[in-house]
This record gives sequence, structure tokens and C-alpha cells, in this order.
Amino acid sequence: MKFTIGELAKKTKLSADAIRFYEKRKLIAPAKRAENNYRYYDEDSFTRLTFIRHCRELGMSLKEIEALHLQLQHPLNNCAEVKQVITDHLQHVEEKIAQLEVFKTQLAQLKNSCHSDETIQACQIIQALQRSDEEQAFGQVTTIDLH
Repeated sequence: MKFTIGELAKKTKLSADAIRFYEKRKLIAPAKRAENNYRYYDEDSFTRLTFIRHCRELGMSLKEIEALHLQLQHPLNNCAEVKQVITDHLQHVEEKIAQLEVFKTQLAQLKNSCHSDETIQACQIIQALQRSDEEQAFGQVTTIDLH
């Protein structure tokens, strides 16, 4: 089956720009041009783009997707490298979750420091966010890392 870029975009739930981007990155085969100058993609492009979308939904980076794509070029190889990419990504996700838990605690501390009847000038949240790193290190609010 052949798809125009619009049909493929709709079917894969990706934008036409994203499809062009992945084509430029050589994650899908270049589209074939028909006599009407339309670009047509094949079923393999659909399968690859669906794979890419699922990887992106799992928060994988383009580098990780490219590593998995490289493995797809060797379908008879052992899948240990695929597992390693997933293991590394899982570690990254676990680190991000831990970081988000710290943010959650810090935000709860900030929220609890607020007395809604105060002025913005006296707002404990604003004051905490404006403190220098040295002031925060001495304990008024446990290290807020907004980066």
C-alpha cells in the first residue's frame, strides 16, 4: 500500500514535518515521487514511523531511536544491544522520577510557606525563589534547583 504524506501523517499520528524530519535523518526510506510529483511512502515507512512514535511516547531521545534503528538493520542479530538501550533509558527515567520527587517536595514546601493574605512583596514563595544559592544552602528552603 502507498501513502501520501498527509495520509501517512494521519495514520501514524505524526505531523508531515515530523515525517520529513525522520526521512532526512534516514530513519525511513526516501519517498518515491510519482508522475504527479506527489511523494508516496510504503508500508515499511508506516511501520518505522509507528515504531518511532512509540519510542517518542516513551520519552526516548533521537539518539536512542537511531541506536534502535541501527539494530533493525540486522534482524538476525542478538537483541542484547536493544535491551541495553532500553535498560539505559529506564535508568534515565528512574533518575528523572527521583528528580521530580525532589521538585515535588520543594514545591510543597514553597506552597506551605505561603500565607495568601500577604502582599507579593512579603510573599515567602517569591522571597525563597529570589534567594542566592549561598542563602538557600543555609537551610531556609532546601536546595531549589529550577534548572
